[in-house]
Parts: sequence; structure tokens; C-alpha cells
Amino acid sequence: MAPGLGQDLLKRRVPQILGIYLAVGWGVLEFVDWLIGRYDVTPRLADVSLIAWVAMIPTVLLLAYFHGARGQQRWRRVERIGVPVNIVVAAAVIATALSRGGLRSEEPAIDATASLDPTRIAVLYFDDESEDQSLGHLANAFTGALIDELSRVSGLDVIPRGGVKPYRDVSVSLDSLVRALGMGTLVEGSVTGSRESLALNVALIDPASQSTIESFALRGPVEDWQDLRDDLAAQVARRLRKRLGVEVQLRERRAGTSSSEALAAVEQAEALRSESDALKVAGDSAAAVRALAAADSVLALAEQLDPSWVEPIVLRGWVAWDQSALLGATRDDFDKDVVIRGLAHAERALERAPGEAGALEIHGLLLFQMSAAREASDPSELRQRAERDLKAAVAADPTRARAWVELSELQRLNTQFAEARRSAERALEADPFLEQARVIIFRQFTTSLDLKDVNESKHWCEEGRRRFPGDEWFVSCSLFLLALSEGPEPDVDRAWVLLDSMWQMNPPQSREQRQAIGETWVAGALARAGLRDSADAVIERARAAAPENVAPWIDYYAANVRLLLGERDRALDMLGEFLEAIPQRKEYVASDWMFEALWDDPRFKALVDTAE
Repeated sequence: MAPGLGQDLLKRRVPQILGIYLAVGWGVLEFVDWLIGRYDVTPRLADVSLIAWVAMIPTVLLLAYFHGARGQQRWRRVERIGVPVNIVVAAAVIATALSRGGLRSEEPAIDATASLDPTRIAVLYFDDESEDQSLGHLANAFTGALIDELSRVSGLDVIPRGGVKPYRDVSVSLDSLVRALGMGTLVEGSVTGSRESLALNVALIDPASQSTIESFALRGPVEDWQDLRDDLAAQVARRLRKRLGVEVQLRERRAGTSSSEALAAVEQAEALRSESDALKVAGDSAAAVRALAAADSVLALAEQLDPSWVEPIVLRGWVAWDQSALLGATRDDFDKDVVIRGLAHAERALERAPGEAGALEIHGLLLFQMSAAREASDPSELRQRAERDLKAAVAADPTRARAWVELSELQRLNTQFAEARRSAERALEADPFLEQARVIIFRQFTTSLDLKDVNESKHWCEEGRRRFPGDEWFVSCSLFLLALSEGPEPDVDRAWVLLDSMWQMNPPQSREQRQAIGETWVAGALARAGLRDSADAVIERARAAAPENVAPWIDYYAANVRLLLGERDRALDMLGEFLEAIPQRKEYVASDWMFEALWDDPRFKALVDTAE
């Protein structure tokens, strides 16, 4: 810049005026952003303000330069020609930006939320929609309880109370909330009712589509509002965690492959697996088998579409897992050839991706399954290999809840009962999306029972019945507890009702098997109630009617009944028959407190001696 021009600009105070304009304009832009975040104001205002601010800079420079010019004629020329021309130019710039999509519209603002993390959750303060507006304190209490409940879940990023409090009493558009909070999932609700009765209405919102994912209502008396609050927090947390698990899994899969066709095939296979589960429950085993066969074929296609993607191979291992136990009533009742095929898939996956957590997990599970085979030559060695794989899987990815669950079961069979309980607890912590909730709760029941903590095992059994009221597992655990010497008071009528529920809940192809096992537990309740003849008759009927694949387990539970009846020799005979059929259970039976009365008996010691 020439010295003369610089001095002239300074003399006319052009830099000072421009600086003032830029500072004031920046302040205006900050105010506009505050308006957008605080009130229901369109984000387009920020874009228009920014472009207008920049486009008007030439006008400011002209006014600043000629403001101090000598002669009114020169000033009027600038005022009449320069300023209007610049205003027209600024307007043209804004119009061009609008016509070419330079400004953000409502639709792109919503599209932008598609990249938001669904595990980042905002819980807005519940509205008080009671007629007299008297339930505001309860609305705040419900909101706080829900935020606290969700904040305890690892894997969820919950915006704290202070983050959502500014939006408690104002009307804000959804896209404005997204801009301000960056959440990928929104929870909102309301409290209605009177001073006697409450109604809570809750909705889970997906900001990306501006749609309601799920909504539900809870009702209860005002005096029980604290119980209602806790129920609300638990229900929303469970529903939200399950929904997010599906979303997160889908996102991870999308990141794993560049082939949309392979991704579609994997999703189709998962749908077929779910269909197979439903068909099994409905009793159509043949259709369930066909659905799993179709799932395997679709996954084979996915392999071809993206040979570098390991997940289709790992999922073929899971399909084999599903197939192996489709018709089985007990863990040792499975198709060995299918398990071998699944192991081959898992080993192929590990060859392509050594150390991959998913491949290690399914390989360990299938090895563990193979160790339960009645003809397994060295079950101990198979369990050791399975344990190594499962521990490696959870070390690589501590969120592998199913791996923790199966590690817990493996440790149970190795009589590492305290470790088994810790692994079950880790499974609970590692399952933020409740994908394995049913299995984890049942494992909490079994590990507590192994430690002779009957009250704790009863708690988990009841929790399972509350969470999964139509699940046979949590009916059978209630019945099994009635058959134990340390169990609840033997209620024979209830035992028969539970057995009938087991029958109704089981698919037709496994009813006969589960009926026989359940009758041995009813016999245990009868024995504890002092009804010796009835217990004896039920046991003999169960043994006579038991299918071959569950006959050893009938002997196992019948041994407990004979011991409850004081028939030690008959109990030992039945244990001997059980261990002759399933010798890999010797170590566990040796520590099973159900037979604690026999631990000092030389014949019992000989039966469980693993050195033979």
C-alpha cells in the first residue's frame, strides 16, 4: 500500500470504523446463534445474517472513506450511487446463495442428524399436563430418575441434567435441539392425572427421521409415585438399550464392508435366524431348520460378495450353533457334525483375522459345546481350549456379553463357582443393550445356586419371571428351587401348576423331554412335603416315560429325590447311572451341594473320582 494512501485511510479512520463494524457484526451473529439454540427459531437466520454481514463490508468501507471527503457533491455521489449499488450486490449474493442451496434449509438440517451417535441421549424434562398444573414436582422427579438410571449404563452417553435444564420451560424445535445438544436419541414425556392417580406418557424419538421409535404409558396411584418412578426408569432404560443395540450393530456392520449387497445379505441372514427362533417356539421345527439352512446360504453369498469381510464367516459359525441345538433338550444333546462345521467356519475367520473377538467367541463356544458330547474323548482338554478362546475374546472386546456368559458356565462345570459368578456379573456390565439379558439373568441364578446362596438365586429367578413372563426357563427355576433341601417351603400345589406352565411354554417337539425332567422336580417337592408314596410314583413314571436323550438327567434329579427320602443307596445307584452316561460331569457332581449328604461316603467318592 502506498504511504500516501495509508495515511489517508488512517486520517479518515477507515480501519477503526471497519473494526467497529466487524466487532458489532460478530456480536450480532453470536446473538443469533443464542436465539436459535434457546427459542424455536429457524437455523436459516444464522446463514442469512452471516452472508449479509460479509456482503455489506464494501458499503461500510465506502461510507467510512468518503465520510470525511471534502465537498458535498462527492459525498452525495457515493450516497446516491455507491451505497445502493452495494446493497443491490449484497442482495444478489444472498439470493444466489439461496437458489444454489448455499443456505441450510430445514431438510438438510434433519439429514445432518443421520451421522449423530444414537447412544448419545437427551432426556427432556417431562411436561406437567395435569389440569391444575400440580404435578410439576413429580414430572421433575421422573426426569431426574430416568437420567440417573440411564447414566449408570456403560456404553450410553447421557446428557446430564444441567445440559437439558435450559430447555425445560421453552419451546424449541427438534433440529435446534440437535444443534445445541448433538444427541442421536431423544426421550420426552408428560405427567397427567390428578392428585389421586398418575399417568406417565413416554416417547423415544429418532432425530434423524423425526419419528417416534416407541411410546408407552404407565399408570398408578399418587401415593406409589416413587415405585412408579423406579418402574418408569427401568422400563425406559430396557426399551432404549434394546433399540440402541440394533442401531449400533447396524452401524458397525456398515463400517465393516463397502459392499451394500454383502451388507444386505448379512441383514437377511439375521432376519432368517430370528425367524427360525420364532418357528421353533411355535413348534414348527422343520421350518426352523429350513430357515437356518437359508441363512447359511445367504451368508455364503455374502462371503463371495466381499471376501475381505470376516463377519459373514463368523455368522456362519453362529448359524451352526443355532442348528446344533435346535432339537436338543439338554446341553449335551446336539448334532456333533454341525458343531464341527461351525468350528471350521470360526477357524477360517481366525485365519483371515487372527485375534478377532467375534471369531474367538464363537470358536470358544463351539469347543465348549463339543466338550459336552457324551462321546467326547477328552472333554477337559476341550474345555481348556474353549476357556482360552473365551478369555481372549473378552480381553480383545470386554463388551462380548455372550462370551462372558459362556465363560461363566464353563467355570461352573470346572467348579470355579466364585469365578463363575464374577464372570456372570461382568456379562451384566458388558451388555449395555440387553442383547443377552435372558441368558445373563439365568446365569446369575445358576451361579448363585452353585454357591448355595438360595435367596440370591430366588431373586434372579423372580427377576427373570418379571422380565420374561412367557419364558420357560424362569418357570423351571421356580420349580427346581422347590425340589431342593434348602429351597423355599415345599408348595406341592404350586409345583404342579408350574409343571403345567412348563408344558404350555415348551414347543411341542421338546414337551415330552421337559415334562419328564419337570416331574422329577415335582417329586422333590413331594418328598420335602413328606408325601413319600407320591414322590416315588412320580419318579418312576418320569423314568419310564423319559426319552433316551434325557434319561441320564432323570437319574441325576431322581438321585436328589431319593436322598431327600433318605434312600442313600438308591441315590448312589442313580448317580452312578448318570455318571456312567455323562462321565464329564464327575468334577461338578463332586462339588454339587445337592449331594452334600453323600460327600463323605466312600462309594460317592469312588463315583466322582476323575482318575479312573
